[in-house]
Amino acid sequence: MDTFLNWDSPEWLERVQSWTNQNLAKLGLEPLGKLQKVSGWALGQIFKQNTNEGLCFFKAAAFLPMFSNESQLCAKLSELMPEYVPQTICSSSEQQWMITRDFGGGLPEDADNSLWSKAFQRLARLQRHSTKHLDELLQSGCLLRRIADLPEQLSDALNDSEITQDLADDFRINKDGIVLKVKLAVEKLESFDLPDTLVHGDLHIENIAQVNDKFIFFDWSDACISHPFIDGTYIYRMPEGENKEEIVNAYLSQWSDLADYARLRDAWDKAELVCYAHQAISYASMKKALSSEQMVDLEQAFLNAFNRLLAKS
Repeated sequence: MDTFLNWDSPEWLERVQSWTNQNLAKLGLEPLGKLQKVSGWALGQIFKQNTNEGLCFFKAAAFLPMFSNESQLCAKLSELMPEYVPQTICSSSEQQWMITRDFGGGLPEDADNSLWSKAFQRLARLQRHSTKHLDELLQSGCLLRRIADLPEQLSDALNDSEITQDLADDFRINKDGIVLKVKLAVEKLESFDLPDTLVHGDLHIENIAQVNDKFIFFDWSDACISHPFIDGTYIYRMPEGENKEEIVNAYLSQWSDLADYARLRDAWDKAELVCYAHQAISYASMKKALSSEQMVDLEQAFLNAFNRLLAKS
């Protein structure tokens, strides 16, 4: 099993280079030069490798309690739903390493609003498609994170001093009330009876690429099977206005066979607090698993997740 603790060591990079060369050779690809680092932090490391047929990308992901086995899951997604994800050409579930074909990279954060609408409309189609494959996805390293479990998980987090020590005093004073509001929101959201689907878990425009006029989705380490509207976190946080409404409407249009628009919109609105609770639990699990040094780059995101939960509750 790989571990993020040795990602900076020359020995680890030598192992990765050897594994990459061997697996590319099996596919008839000739590595040109060595792996070049693209980015890296406590959650993962990304390198690019030039070959005689263009660029490939290597990724190593951390083994964390609330993370899916990204390499195993992406290999399965590449098999089951290739039109929605980058092509995974080799993977190691034991190491959580993977190599994908070049897909051009994510869209810019300031991408035109029409791209957001089309991308999230396509996300809904991916989610609907995924319901045919949930058992296979679960068997391939994807976590099951039912929203019904969130209140208990949140209660555990808010009663853990390691989690709450840097949070606002309101979490300590009002923790029971916050958990109760999440519980009621979960119960209300469940009453709409929408199916669980594949959820990306960290979906923003920079984790979406446009390839041949189609949108594909990458960076699946936070993926799980859960309520589909959990993927709305970045849309919920957008300023109110026509741009946001256009994106929400495009996304909800793909669920119209299950309920009328008014009911879907009600479910969408009820999901916001549940969505923030889901993300807060994800960051709480990271804080428990990572060292203080490894959390440096994640600390602000951890605080933001809990503060959004507090503001909405």
